[in-house]
Amino acid sequence: MRWLLKPTPRALLQAIGAEESITHALVDACPPGQARHHLRALLVDVGALPVRDEQTERLETWVDEYLTQIPPLHAAVITPYAQWKVLRTVRRRAGRRRTTIGVADSARERIRAAARVLHHLEEEGGGLVSLTQDALDRWTGGNAARSGDIAPFISWLSSTGHYPGLSVQRARTAKPSEISEDDEHHALVRTFIARSDDSVSLATRVAALLVLLYGARTDRIHRLTTADATTVGLRMYLALSAEPIEIPSAVAQLLARLVTDAEHNPRALRRDGACSYLFPSPRRHHEPIHPTTLGRWMARAGVSPRIARNYAMLALTSDLPAAVVATQVGITPQAASRWAQFSQRDSAEYIAARASLFPR
Repeated sequence: MRWLLKPTPRALLQAIGAEESITHALVDACPPGQARHHLRALLVDVGALPVRDEQTERLETWVDEYLTQIPPLHAAVITPYAQWKVLRTVRRRAGRRRTTIGVADSARERIRAAARVLHHLEEEGGGLVSLTQDALDRWTGGNAARSGDIAPFISWLSSTGHYPGLSVQRARTAKPSEISEDDEHHALVRTFIARSDDSVSLATRVAALLVLLYGARTDRIHRLTTADATTVGLRMYLALSAEPIEIPSAVAQLLARLVTDAEHNPRALRRDGACSYLFPSPRRHHEPIHPTTLGRWMARAGVSPRIARNYAMLALTSDLPAAVVATQVGITPQAASRWAQFSQRDSAEYIAARASLFPR
């Protein structure tokens, strides 16, 4: 209730209160920001607004607002790309499964990348007409992330017939540059299992262990629900992907406590009432925590999700077939194969180094 007394929420309420009926479109017309998202969530919770595919609809609103913030000439080029390529892909996917925060953020970055390359060409003095293969290669500069974000835009431009022959040279995926040390990684696992004080929350401990042991991504962890955790006899399983994996007993005890907490937390209950989020949002009822927030919690507890995941993926793919890892942790077979190649390279380098130090 205190939130509703703040100036921004009060202004939003006054704006929509003047209308005869409240709709999602009416809320979309309010100034962008977290206050708008929070107000919408409250209105959905009380039944004043229907439930919708929030990430897909929020993305569409963001696209409309973003296109008004860039130069009109750039918007004229990007609008059909955003509507008929990026959003269309997201909508098709949403027809099969709910749009995640990660999917929506990736779509935004692809649109931003298109705007950035147009801005770059404008600064070079030629505009879009100066887009050549050489100019494109200079802009991407071998950067894998930049190349990946701009590739769909270049492909779409080529498909329109205006810029045939253009292609993005994908840089070879580099080996992760930061990987935790064996002793440090194992010590963190032991610490989070045995910790008895309240300095780190149970949710943070479980999330950190899922990253440390299984290389789970925060954009998957934050969406886990009580339905993803099952018990068969004395064994507990968790579905990080389509195939549940058995959880070691020490970690299973913590996971079981988290499941119990979620089942008794009315804020954690999903809006459809089917199950509860294991990692509910601390701010909004019936929503999962944002993956970025969960990552910050882990970082404050001493775990870098990216570095810990690098170690875990190398360890998993060195012990298990890539196809098994892909199925259990929810990555593509191609990604699992790349991790396996990285781990094999590490082993080969280690054997070579050892042979040079200890010749027969």
